[in-house]
Amino acid sequence: MTPQDISNLMVRTSMKDRAAFDLLYRQTSAKLFGVCLRVLKDRGEAEEALQEVFVKMWTKADRFAVSELSPISWLVAIARNHAIDRIRARREPATYIDAALEVADPAPGPEAAVVAGGESERIYRC
Repeated sequence: MTPQDISNLMVRTSMKDRAAFDLLYRQTSAKLFGVCLRVLKDRGEAEEALQEVFVKMWTKADRFAVSELSPISWLVAIARNHAIDRIRARREPATYIDAALEVADPAPGPEAAVVAGGESERIYRC
């Protein structure tokens, strides 16, 4: 399939042509699955990501602009970015700054330092 053929399928998909979308899927899904699998390193998660990528394509195909750039590169970028987004979503959210208040400092506090300083003065005077 030529880049022009894929571009035409994308344009037809943007007009909600189910036959074009089906053909687009059959022609590009193996490559896009490979991209998802390479990023996610888990077959099941890559399959889910691929499904989500094609849902995005169906709903946002009108954003594809026919240009001199390769349409498969555009599709690969969508798949890659979506897979990366899934990895980012797995991460635990950053701890809030308020949690830092709960971290104990092993050093003596300011009051203890003053008391210790005063005691050491008394010891040295004697």
